[in-house]
Amino acid sequence: MATGNKPPARSASHPSPPPPARTPSRPPSGAPTARKARSPSPWPRRLLLLVVAVVLAILVWRLLVPPRSAAPPASLREEFARRQTQAERNLVYAGVPKFTGPGEPPVLLRNQAYTVGYSETRENPLWVGYRLDRVLSPPHYKRPSGFKTDRRTRALVNTNEYSRTGFDRGHLAPSFGIGSRFGPEAQVETFLMSNIVPQKPDLNRKLWERLEEQEVGFADRFGQVWVFAGPVFDNRRQILEGGVEIPDFLYKIIIDEDGERLRLLPFLIPQEVQGNEPLTRFLTTVDEIEKSTGLDFFWSLSDPNEDRLEAWKPTTLW
Repeated sequence: MATGNKPPARSASHPSPPPPARTPSRPPSGAPTARKARSPSPWPRRLLLLVVAVVLAILVWRLLVPPRSAAPPASLREEFARRQTQAERNLVYAGVPKFTGPGEPPVLLRNQAYTVGYSETRENPLWVGYRLDRVLSPPHYKRPSGFKTDRRTRALVNTNEYSRTGFDRGHLAPSFGIGSRFGPEAQVETFLMSNIVPQKPDLNRKLWERLEEQEVGFADRFGQVWVFAGPVFDNRRQILEGGVEIPDFLYKIIIDEDGERLRLLPFLIPQEVQGNEPLTRFLTTVDEIEKSTGLDFFWSLSDPNEDRLEAWKPTTLW
């Protein structure tokens, strides 16, 4: 018996429609979400390119720009060298230079304000050593009247031997520097012919005079400097008519005690100059001067300090 309330049954030939598609639901607030993959950052590559560019720039700069001179060696003042200086009345720094060359060694001539190592065979001083002190208002004494033969020498060089030769009578120990520090009698001694070497006029009256002014300026700035000066001869012996040998170069070594350290300015200057060249052009090493002269300077220093000091070539003045 039919009830009347039941819905009719569906036949198998009419299937039910598919369920509607679900839309994705949003995650609840605070739940983690999946991140999108980011593209690689360009900064590491840029940084690498920058480093490469800097390295290449440094290499090019080192190739094209000459390097500056390094700091001078730390050559300490030493007690033994100090005693040698004092033994020479504080005029010859670190003691009298030793002669290592061939031939007759120089004769030692001591004057009030400078000392000379004089060669009787070359009829020239091979070296002079002196000290210049600071003077706030240096006196100017009248220039001595003329050059004098040094009767302590066998050569007895006379001032007339330089006449009409084309060479000046060139001082090694300077007239003004010595006179303004040690007085007129000491200045007169700088006119002894044992302190004189043949110099071309442009060297004596220009460049060498500028160098003398420079060392006086150093003494006034630093309080005290010591100086060695002398000639350099090559194997071709050239002499004036009376027998005085003509040097090919002149050298000068200026010494300053900078605190407990030493510093040097060694110069090697040819006879042929115009006279207006920068002094720095003629800076050299003490080793080179010793090789050219057969003299051993600063022998009283310990070997490590002496080696460092004498191998150093400065590139600027103080």
